[in-house]
Parts: sequence; C-alpha cells; structure tokens
Amino acid sequence: MKKIFSNIMYNGIYQLLIIVLPFITVPYISRVLGAESVGVYSYVNSIPTFLSVVILMGMNQLGAREIAQSNRETIWSRFLGLWKIQAFVGVVVIILYTLVVIFTLDYKFYFLLEVPFLIGYILDISWFFIGLGEIKKVVIRNTSIKLILITSIFIFVHNPDDLWIYVLINSITYLANIIFWFSLKHEIKLIQTIDITPTKIKFNYWKKAIIVAIPMIATQLYTSFDQTLVKWLAGAVQLAYYSQSQMIARAVVGVVTSVSMVLMPKMAQIQASGDSENHNKSIFKLVKISLDYTAIVALYFTAALMINSAVFVPWFYGTKFTDMTQNMFWVSLIVIFISYGGVFANQYTLSQGKYVKFAIPYLIGAIFSILANIFLVPLYGSLGATGVIVGTELIVCLLRIVLVIGDFKKVGIFNDQLKYILTFIITLGLGLLLPIRVSNPLVTLIAQTILSTIVYFVLLIVLKTRVTNDGKQLLRRIKR
Repeated sequence: MKKIFSNIMYNGIYQLLIIVLPFITVPYISRVLGAESVGVYSYVNSIPTFLSVVILMGMNQLGAREIAQSNRETIWSRFLGLWKIQAFVGVVVIILYTLVVIFTLDYKFYFLLEVPFLIGYILDISWFFIGLGEIKKVVIRNTSIKLILITSIFIFVHNPDDLWIYVLINSITYLANIIFWFSLKHEIKLIQTIDITPTKIKFNYWKKAIIVAIPMIATQLYTSFDQTLVKWLAGAVQLAYYSQSQMIARAVVGVVTSVSMVLMPKMAQIQASGDSENHNKSIFKLVKISLDYTAIVALYFTAALMINSAVFVPWFYGTKFTDMTQNMFWVSLIVIFISYGGVFANQYTLSQGKYVKFAIPYLIGAIFSILANIFLVPLYGSLGATGVIVGTELIVCLLRIVLVIGDFKKVGIFNDQLKYILTFIITLGLGLLLPIRVSNPLVTLIAQTILSTIVYFVLLIVLKTRVTNDGKQLLRRIKR
C-alpha cells in the first residue's frame, strides 16, 4: 500500500506539471504563431498521433497488465514477445506513412518532420515500468521531455515562419524514450530472470494486442482523426478553435485519471492472486473509493472551467481566440465523462481481462464521431465538432457503465453520486448567475475560482458526502 501511495504521489505531481506547462507555452505559441499556423500544426500532428496508438498496439494497457502478472521466470520472455509486436508494427507504419506523405498529402515537409515522433513510440517501453509499479522512472522521463520541449520552444520559435521548428521540436523530443532502455538492463538484473534468450512472438500475444489495440485506435478516431476531419471540412482556423479549446480540459483529465494508471496493475495482481472471493471484495472496494473521488475532483474542475471560460479564453489565448469561448465552455464536460467512465474501463474491465467490454464503447464512439462530424462540422464549424466530442464521450461513458453494472449490484457503488452531481449543479449555477468581474482578468479568475471552490466543498460537507467521513477519520489519525 505504501508503494501505491508513493506511485500516486509521483504521478499526481507529474500530472500537475501537465496542467501547469500549458499555462507557460500555449499563450506564447498562440500569439507568435497565430490561429492559422496553430491549426496547421494540429492538423499535421493529428495523423502521427493517431498512428502512435497503432504502433503501441495497446501496450500501455496489455503490456502493463502482463508484466504486473509476470514472475521472475516469465517476465523477460513476456516483455520481448510484446515489444517485438510493437517494433514490427512501428516499422511497417513508418514505411507506409512516409510513402503516403510523399505521394499524396499536402504539407509534406511538416509531415516528414514527424517521423522522429513515430520512432519515439517504437522505443517507448514505459508500460514495462508501469507494470512493475516503477512509476517514478516514467514520471522522471516524461518530466525531462516536457522541460526540454518548453525550453526549446522559447529559444527557437518566434514567429509564424518558425512553424517547422515548432513541429520538429515536438517531434524529436520523443526520441528521449530511449532512456527507458538504459534502465531496462538494471531492472532485468534485479529480477534475475532465468531465460534471457530472444523469444518468438507468440500468437496469443498478437491476439491480445489486437483486441486491446482496436479500442485504443477507435479512441483516436474521435480524439485525433476528428481534428483531421475538422481541417478538411472547416479549415485551419476552425481546427485551431476546436483543438485549443480542449487543451486545458484534457490536461485536467490526465490529472484526474492518473490514479487509474497506478491502480490498474495493482488490480491485475489482485485478480491473479487466486482467492476469488477476497480479491473481488478488494477490487470492488478500490473501485468504489476511486469512483467517489474521481467524481468529486472531475465535477469540481469542470465547474471551475465552465465558470471561468468567458474570461479565461481572451486572457490566456489572446483576443484573436475570443470566438473559442463557447467551445471551451461546453468541451469542459468531457472531464466528467472521460474520468468517470475511465474508472470502469481502466481500473475494472481492463484489469480483469474483460477485453470485449473494454472495446465496445470505443468502437461505438468512433462510429458516432465520424458520422456526426461529417454532418455537423460543415454546418457549424468548430462548435459542431465540439458538440460531437462531448456527445461521443457521454455515449462512451454510459456504455462503460452499462456493460459492467451487473457486477456491482450488491456493492452500492453509486451511493452518494447524486450528492456530488447536485453539488456540481449548484456551484455551476451560482458561478454563472453571480459572476465576479473586475478590471484585471487574472484577479477575476482567481476570485471566481476561490469562491466556487469554497461553495463546492462546503456543499460536500453539508450534504454529508464521503469527504465528511474521510475528513473526520483523517483528523482522528492526525490527533493520535
């Protein structure tokens, strides 16, 4: 339990960094590059981002789970068998990508600058360390990449003509994934595996990888490829509004869902322990705790983002992005849907090996997203696309719950959930009906955030939610 807490803390610190960093880079980039260049970058990066998920072949989920369930005798052969799939798919993807770029796509130069980005994903074996519970190594590597990226952007990117430099910097930093390979040798020595000879790729690994990768790829159809569609159907400026409005919300999602990355291997280990009755109780208890605090945190951040969006957008992105305000207001809802559904997807269905139930919501979401974008984006531009992504994430979230709800009938997993939702609605309503406005936008943002935070947590206490009980227990422990 101590290691779990330590991993949650390390990952929490990193995810906090993920929230802070856009506050440093995004205002600068949006001003020096402009809306059209930002839109071009979003378009150019959307296809490699989609392909990076193809290269990983679900290893962040499957790989971490398989390593978590390995012993000293099997861990090396499992690792090699899994990574060979990733490497093979990666080489094929890069060859095909290069050929398609050269012979068919516009912005060829920018697209070719993304090749190091794809190579970086072949080298990415962070899932091995996540499976071992070594979150600290992953956090240190990711933090180093982010800091190098930020420093390089401020040194080398100064005007719209530097777009190619911005693309290249974002691309080559992913080659830092090679750092994991130096740590791998040390981990293998500690594990002292018996057989370290190369292994063949097992058909069973291919089967599992494909099953897990399909929903991950489907996800990218409505989180990356959707940006490609918006560019094709509405242009670079509308894409800039659509993609940039999600940036803060998705950074918040990363913070809220960071616990899933830590708990999933632990749940997989519990599931493999062999004691069916006890491990079910342990898993249900972890899921219940995680769901409660995920709801509390996700609803809080969503309320804060929606209340502040009208002031935040022109202050943060610049007045040229004012038209993006409605996008940011509505897209904030994805924080709730992704975070809440993620508890059932990553912490439960995936850790239990329920791959079909894990995949179905993503596939249906992808189909809905593509069809809805084709219909709505030409009519409503970026607002249409924003409505589609919110609707897609809601559908995916509901399906995740429906598919596993039968397993939780006797657990009372949804106790107190209506109290959290009521707290969110009241906080949001007060924030929108009684806004604070002063001449300085930063002061306005701080004041509105402080007030909404006080209202939110006072309501949680008044309604006697889990926060009240857990807070009392914590105070008793402190007094002892």
